[in-house]
Amino acid sequence: MKNKLFSPSVRLLLFFATSIFLSELLIIVVSLKAFERDFIKNTSSELEHINLGILNTLNAWSDSVKGNALLLANNSDIVQSVKKTDFNKCEELLLLFEKTLPTEKVLFTDFQGKVLASSNSFIKEGSDLSIFPYVKKALNGKSNFGFDSLDSISFAEFYSSPIYDENKDIIGTIVLCYELTGKGFVELIHGYGIECTIFKNDERVASTIAEVVGTKIHNEKVIKTVLEEGKVYVGGVSVNKKDYYSVYAPLRNEDGSIAGMFFVAQEKKIVQNVTRSILRIIIPICALISLILIFTLLRQSVHNLHIFKQKNDQLRQQVNWDVLTKANTRLFGTEELKHCLENFKKGFPSPAIMMLDVDKFKFVNDTYGHEAGDKVLKSIVESLYKNCRSSDKIIRWGGDEFIGIFDGMKEEVCQVFAKKLLSSVESLHHEINGKPFVVTVSIGFAYFSDSDISYKDVLARADEALYKSKKKGRNSFTIAD
Repeated sequence: MKNKLFSPSVRLLLFFATSIFLSELLIIVVSLKAFERDFIKNTSSELEHINLGILNTLNAWSDSVKGNALLLANNSDIVQSVKKTDFNKCEELLLLFEKTLPTEKVLFTDFQGKVLASSNSFIKEGSDLSIFPYVKKALNGKSNFGFDSLDSISFAEFYSSPIYDENKDIIGTIVLCYELTGKGFVELIHGYGIECTIFKNDERVASTIAEVVGTKIHNEKVIKTVLEEGKVYVGGVSVNKKDYYSVYAPLRNEDGSIAGMFFVAQEKKIVQNVTRSILRIIIPICALISLILIFTLLRQSVHNLHIFKQKNDQLRQQVNWDVLTKANTRLFGTEELKHCLENFKKGFPSPAIMMLDVDKFKFVNDTYGHEAGDKVLKSIVESLYKNCRSSDKIIRWGGDEFIGIFDGMKEEVCQVFAKKLLSSVESLHHEINGKPFVVTVSIGFAYFSDSDISYKDVLARADEALYKSKKKGRNSFTIAD
């Protein structure tokens, strides 16, 4: 019986059966490994996009805070309170304004750098901040932003601006702070299904990964690439005995110096566990299950990529649209203007570039309050969109200043269009506490010319045209020569 079982024909049959089984298994294993490599590549690519989106969000926050800081620094109540070093009044104004600001903490100092008031008194009144770099620069007349530590804040993005009196003398500073080590920011990033770590230089100061805060990075390649060369690092790393697909990006101060790093990652174990589970399922029925598993993994990959794309689109939405007015942001507008100039250099017609400014907007804010000013801006943008085509771009350039990009709009059409905009804005109904008031705008138009080197050249001509409209008595338009 034993000899029959192991006759040459039986052995050959067993050999072929085993060969077929092993061949199918090998094909499936190779296919799964190829899929895993592709999954890793796509994961790394999406992590790069998410990382870029988050950094762009921080930049957009900086632009927004700059505008708010300048408005506050020019607020007459704040100027008088800081000039008189009125601690109580400064505290009262701080409570009034901080709820409307896109920041976590705010503080005022006097001309010597001593604290007059701060959010939740996180810095004691009278504390000397004259040596704090951002206060020091502001006291020297320079608005600036960057990343640093202050008192109980271990790492944050700061923006500071000088406060001037009516004689243009510096009487104090305003400092706005967005804390990167708080739970809110880190948990927001963790909600995208990835791990996140904030570095101050080479030290971890906030992380979604357990037991790493306070430790330093020892990966020389990452340190050299990111902290020394200022480049983005993409690759595998090991953190706390776990392997990750990761992206490290530098956090830069306004002067270009590197203050730390931003790290986003996904654990390798997620992909590896999926592969091992699939292999355990397919061994008994290798030929059939191989097709099912590849299809399942492919579907899972598409699903994951779809989720990553959705999250990335959400981040881009935050970067591209101004929260208050629903106009495009300055960051978006800058890229659009660069693109328009490139097309013009290639021979395409120049779009009409509009610069619009709300007449006497400071008077509106000072008379009716910032809430009324916000409503005015929103209603003006709504009016602009109602008179524009779907392809036109309206961009909030800063404060009450807006840019418009209108493809295919010739000069004769501009004149009719400008009159329509002026009439539409002037006819808007504004009312505060039962008191109606009218708001107008001034407009300047310009077109790209062959001598333009930068998009800033056409903006300069549009701004000059806007200035001429102001000199004509406002509520008018001018088209640059």
